[in-house]
Amino acid sequence: MTDFITSRGRALAGSRRLAVWSVALAPVVLVARAFGWATVEHQEIGRTAYLRACADVRAAVTARGSPSAGVADRLERVCGPNLPVIARLYGDATAIAGDFLGHPEEFLSHRGFWRFSHKKYYWLLALENSAHFNPTSTRSWADYHEAALAHALAGATADGLRTVEELELAMFESAFADHYLQDSFAAGHMGFNRAASSAAAAKSFHDAWNARGRVVTDRAGNRWVTYGDGRLDAPVNAEGRRHVLDAATFSVRGVLTVFVLGVRGPADELAVWQLLPFTIEAPELPAELVEIFRKASGGAEAGGELVPLQVTIRPTRKDLVATASFWSAAAFATPGDPILALVGGIELGIPIVPAQTYLGAGGTVRAPGEQNAAVVEAGVLIPLGLSVSGLISHQLNVTGSWLIRRDMGAVVHADYQLNVELGDALLSLQVGLAGLFPQPRAGYFAAAGLGFVFSAAGGGAF
Repeated sequence: MTDFITSRGRALAGSRRLAVWSVALAPVVLVARAFGWATVEHQEIGRTAYLRACADVRAAVTARGSPSAGVADRLERVCGPNLPVIARLYGDATAIAGDFLGHPEEFLSHRGFWRFSHKKYYWLLALENSAHFNPTSTRSWADYHEAALAHALAGATADGLRTVEELELAMFESAFADHYLQDSFAAGHMGFNRAASSAAAAKSFHDAWNARGRVVTDRAGNRWVTYGDGRLDAPVNAEGRRHVLDAATFSVRGVLTVFVLGVRGPADELAVWQLLPFTIEAPELPAELVEIFRKASGGAEAGGELVPLQVTIRPTRKDLVATASFWSAAAFATPGDPILALVGGIELGIPIVPAQTYLGAGGTVRAPGEQNAAVVEAGVLIPLGLSVSGLISHQLNVTGSWLIRRDMGAVVHADYQLNVELGDALLSLQVGLAGLFPQPRAGYFAAAGLGFVFSAAGGGAF
């Protein structure tokens, strides 16, 4: 038994080393964002919304007649001579919130400064970001906005430096609220259950729909096509830009109104709620296929059936994945004489069925008796579940690998596969049981590999 374990260890040493190096290097080269808007877009929305909100608040104060000394002082503090600088700072804060920092308190903490200056925290927040996806993001906005209003009201009635402290807290809470509010309008941040989707599937789904755009309506029945991440100022997103700016303006205006006038403005809060995307085009197809159908039927504006965002709770799944793997298989009776192979392949989703097909081809780099062979593979992949917020996925593979040589052979294996999902990329490890032919023998199968997700499908309504 000891000899068997030792021999098997030598046979698997190469694949272990490959896996270790892959995991070590992956965070450096493979992690990608999955944001609603680019950082500069969050800055633009936040800055512009603040400037517009100040103009509205100043007009409201003027319409009331001569303001009290306290109202005039608070108005100058948030919308006075330093307005361009304050608006820029607010835009910066909305960009940092959520994507770089995890909580408003971190704006004022050493921990926050540390997190902002170290990319690993940026990557981790980008990988697991379900709070940024609509409809969860709208609840995130409401929670932070309520906290901002409470601090603004406290600041309006406080004295001295306590007023400044409460205002600062109100602005940081509002920046977090508005970041999530802005993400709620991004096309790739709606139409599926992010929390129940794997990280790679969510990233692919996010990128495709941000680029393609989605038809949405608000609670007033206004209909438009919204895009995301890098397309805020694109001509096709003119309506989408107008809607997100209007909502962001109402949101920060509500906070400024409370601080300046000392009373809550529920009309602004309800106006934001009315402007949020309420129904959505949510087909259960890859974005590429939907684009073909849309062109045939008159473009994205034509739309199809729109469903309430609150019931788009189905997850997305990987639809097309390119893979490359190094595998080893050997009989239990001869563990020191394995077959080693390099194979590339594709995984394709099966409509309606919760499984994927797999097709691959490659060749052996070592085989018993030095009879190297071409390898052709086909199989079925069955998802088993997710862990670590979708950063790790689990699946069962049942695959046949045919060895094409003078005396045809085959390795039929059933194995467990663990995928570490980093952006669009996958790092995979497999281990299981195998049957080796033409002389039937029982053995083991092990593999390490890389994958890249090209498209994802699914999502849609319950």
